[in-house]
Amino acid sequence: MKIAQLCSVYRRVSEESPYGVHNFVGNLCNSLVKKGHEVELFSAGDAETLAKVHATVPTHAALRGASEGEILRENLATTSLCFSQATKFDIIHDHFSLIGCFFSPLVATTTLHSVHIPVSPEILPHLLKFKKEKFISFSHAQREQLPMLNWVANIYHGIDTKIYAFSETGGDYLLYLGRITKDKGVHHAIAVAKATNTPLVIAGISNPEETYWSNEIEPHIDGQLIRYIGRADLTQKIDLMQNAKALLFPTLAKETFGLVMIEAMSCGTPVIAFDNGAVSEVVQDGETGYIVKTEKQMAAAVKKIGKISRRATRDRAEKLFSIEKMTKGYERVYQRYIK
Repeated sequence: MKIAQLCSVYRRVSEESPYGVHNFVGNLCNSLVKKGHEVELFSAGDAETLAKVHATVPTHAALRGASEGEILRENLATTSLCFSQATKFDIIHDHFSLIGCFFSPLVATTTLHSVHIPVSPEILPHLLKFKKEKFISFSHAQREQLPMLNWVANIYHGIDTKIYAFSETGGDYLLYLGRITKDKGVHHAIAVAKATNTPLVIAGISNPEETYWSNEIEPHIDGQLIRYIGRADLTQKIDLMQNAKALLFPTLAKETFGLVMIEAMSCGTPVIAFDNGAVSEVVQDGETGYIVKTEKQMAAAVKKIGKISRRATRDRAEKLFSIEKMTKGYERVYQRYIK
């Protein structure tokens, strides 16, 4: 198949990207190329991928410090470049929430749209104008949030389970890994660590424009019970996951998926998560971790986490969330619309 992938120019597409969308697109492009497909990526020119790259901006770093308007114009230029070449592709896979929808009705080539981030109230009315376009969900929970869209397939995220390698034994600390924002509930992870007297390692970055970090996180960091290590690169992240007692996922948001959960599970590390969004589709309660509703329940789950088999946790990741399984899902959907 000849496949076009379309992604924002603001970050670098790479299998090692810490940003979910660009990491996902990097993995999907490379996996499709390895399976013999002709894949062309429309994004920033410094993408690290096996796909052929087309770009209107040479590097994502060229937009560092750019205004939202400048970034939008570059994304529109890249999208226009992609759809101007639509006739040479069998399928176009768009990874914008909305921008691709403005262009896809103008070409005969089928476009499939993935919505990677929550749809804001400002964007929703515009997205609904294109609700009959073809959308792929990452979870059934995502469909429940936007039932009015024309969902044509559901494909769970996949990761390279060879890179996120299994560790038979974990460590003695809890791990929070992700954005440090209020909707991710990091303050709950801190409270649970204190309640159980279990060390907590926090890895991630905060928004400097918010007061959440300075008011609710930083005062609790003591370098012993609560440690903050900043953003973790891929090697650090895997090491942290392999050696953690459990990953805490105290999200307050209606998660579309939650990639960090399957990364931890692939390493054998069980997940303790609040029951929001797609959590119940990823974590098997009592088998690969615990799904809870309160801080008190999360603390109780920490105390019994030793009952969870790390091997069973890894097995679920291999069975449901490998990059091979994910790629086969996209191949089937692409082929369906090409035929």
